[in-house]
Amino acid sequence: MTDNPVKTIWLGQVSLWRITQLFRLKISMTWGLLFIEACLVLLFPLAIGFSVDSLLQDSHAGLLSLGALSLAVLVVGASRRFYDTRIYAHIFQALANALVAHEKAKQRATSQISARINLLYEVIEFLENTLPMLMSNVIGFVGVVVIIALLDVSVMGLCLITSILIVVIYAFSHRHIFVFNQQQNDELEQQVDVISAYKKRRVTVHFKRMMKWNIKLSDLETLNFSLVWLLLGVLLILSIVLIVGNDSISYGQKITAIMYVYHYIELVMSFPLFYQQYVRLKEISQRLSHH
Repeated sequence: MTDNPVKTIWLGQVSLWRITQLFRLKISMTWGLLFIEACLVLLFPLAIGFSVDSLLQDSHAGLLSLGALSLAVLVVGASRRFYDTRIYAHIFQALANALVAHEKAKQRATSQISARINLLYEVIEFLENTLPMLMSNVIGFVGVVVIIALLDVSVMGLCLITSILIVVIYAFSHRHIFVFNQQQNDELEQQVDVISAYKKRRVTVHFKRMMKWNIKLSDLETLNFSLVWLLLGVLLILSIVLIVGNDSISYGQKITAIMYVYHYIELVMSFPLFYQQYVRLKEISQRLSHH
């Protein structure tokens, strides 16, 4: 990878899309492994349900299938993580070098460059750890909804209604999340200068402001969490009633369906965190691009 292609990213908008395009071959390889891993993990509740029905019929075929699935997840998952660490280390190194050269050419203060390197690291950290989790959860979400629909379509309908209501809740929070992160990052960029000058009152005010925006973000998330969890609690109770009362599926399939509903709840609970991180990354991308 030569310097010129990397440096061009600082001439326009910095975004997750631009970074993935710049290193698309390397990143597409790890995403391929991620897709395989997510699909394999999605099969676990089905394999467990099959194992239960199989054992009830005095067969060990289900257990053998479950063991083979576990081994496949181990091999694919370990391979992806081994590869990820090295790829994203290379990407951060290349982009950090380009960022420093770009900011120095514009005679930016060292304190501001240091803060922006930390913000850049957040972007790469998101690509390496958070985005794969998000992609895995999206694959899992789609798979869970499809499988639940095959087992009990009425439960699938409840899941979709719940999803729509949760999207509405977080749509109303978007602007507040963005502004709170913007204010927090404004204060962060002043941190080195504040500490260097060391005026006790200014240092105290600085950290007080940092925590002010952090508390506002936390309070907003607490409110959203409470509303979302209330919806999911109702979903779980209604789903169990519907699944247990469904006489068209076997005992093992009932267990499988309930496991998938609970897995759906786990996935949905994780999406708001990803959404908040995405909004924060959006603010950071604008900051690195236009300041």
